Amino acid sequence: QALIDTKEWLDCQDSNQGRQTGGQPVEVQSSRRGSWCKPSRGWVKCNYDASHYEGVTPSGLGWIIRDSHGTCLECGMGKFQGRLTVEEAECTAFIWAIQATWALGYRHVEFEGDNASIVKLINEKGTNLRLQHYLNEIWQWRSKFTSMKVTFRHREKNGCAD
Repeated sequence: QALIDTKEWLDCQDSNQGRQTGGQPVEVQSSRRGSWCKPSRGWVKCNYDASHYEGVTPSGLGWIIRDSHGTCLECGMGKFQGRLTVEEAECTAFIWAIQATWALGYRHVEFEGDNASIVKLINEKGTNLRLQHYLNEIWQWRSKFTSMKVTFRHREKNGCAD
């Protein structure tokens, strides 16, 4: 896994060459193919994901924090009782990742997950009655960070947490 992560990081470095023009970043089209990309200097990136099973079957989660050099700083995994929906499981994994990141002292964090609907709800302060208590908790934690971004990446680019 270390070799795969290193190759992903090196590939990302190659694709980031020349991304700046006149001091402004150039937007690159996101595709399903590709690899993890490093966060901005001074930030860390926390990728998170959940494996979902309904009912009493345990679900799992994973998160990994890396710096702007791609170095793994911290990581963790856990299990919890299954949730009713995939979205509830993703929210649970995200809250766990937020709490771990905060407890480890990181305050400028980009969280990256592979559930587009959850990322959209979080960033747009959306409403979803089934998920509202999860969203409220996420927004409460968000306010504790100096800077926090929440971004979506396809599962293929979130393999380290998946």
